[in-house]
Amino acid sequence: MRTLHLVFLFRWLPILPLLALFSGTVHAADLRVVAWNLEHLNDTAGRGCLPRRQGDYDAIARQVERLDADIVAFQEVENEAAARRVFPPSRWRVEVSSRPSAGPGRPCWDRPEQRLGHLATGFALRRGIAYRRHRDVSELGGDDPFERWGTDITVTRGGRELRLLSVHLKTGCWGASQDEDEEREDLCAFLRGQFGVVGDWIEARRAKREAFVVLGDFNRRLAAPGDWAWTALSPPSAPLELPTAGRVARCDPRFKEFIDHFVLGAGAEAMLVSDSFREFPRKGRHPDHCALSIDLRLRG
Repeated sequence: MRTLHLVFLFRWLPILPLLALFSGTVHAADLRVVAWNLEHLNDTAGRGCLPRRQGDYDAIARQVERLDADIVAFQEVENEAAARRVFPPSRWRVEVSSRPSAGPGRPCWDRPEQRLGHLATGFALRRGIAYRRHRDVSELGGDDPFERWGTDITVTRGGRELRLLSVHLKTGCWGASQDEDEEREDLCAFLRGQFGVVGDWIEARRAKREAFVVLGDFNRRLAAPGDWAWTALSPPSAPLELPTAGRVARCDPRFKEFIDHFVLGAGAEAMLVSDSFREFPRKGRHPDHCALSIDLRLRG
């Protein structure tokens, strides 16, 4: 009988990794973390700059499950009710930034009869994951009630802690060509201020020796050679890890450089599973960003 068991085992060993891949239940690490801008995800079907039908919400929910994520840092979600449409409460806990709604938003550029909904950052966490919520990084909003705040949590896993900050920074100043555009001077100046806020948050984590990941939509091509924003966050004297560096974005053939990122430091870089970065292909036209993931080992 033992011989039969061994024969059976050895026959199955070569395909066990494939079974794990397709079942979506086995991780190479303790934590899979995803960053995903969900593009104007409203709580009510048919509203906002991207009116969705129930089938659209269902398609995103299916994609969420295919991610096999433990934590999703999301952006452009109207509120908790909107998040619940794709992160069901039976499996997920949701944290959304507490930035107050600015009221009826500006008209949608291609649908002037519609109004832009509230856009918030936040997290969805698989039930069973221990975490605590910190004060939102409201300084990212500056004096503009439309600009997003950062959602800040600490996750505990395997006896270790990891600080996570979900961000969505100001759009329109993606790289060097925008930096040189005089018409974008104020816009780029605002983004510089936001990177200063993120830099201060990072320094606070380093001072407390708190491993951290800043993740989400930075609206900046941080991996471009000599980019001022990356140099500000990651000077040679205190370098950080950027998993998108050296990679080509494939979500939209028009754009080859990532503006969504993971920034790791203060020990989190040592948790990163080598070559675990993944860009998930888009299913349909929306959301306009693709989900990105990394795997982390928190256990010693």
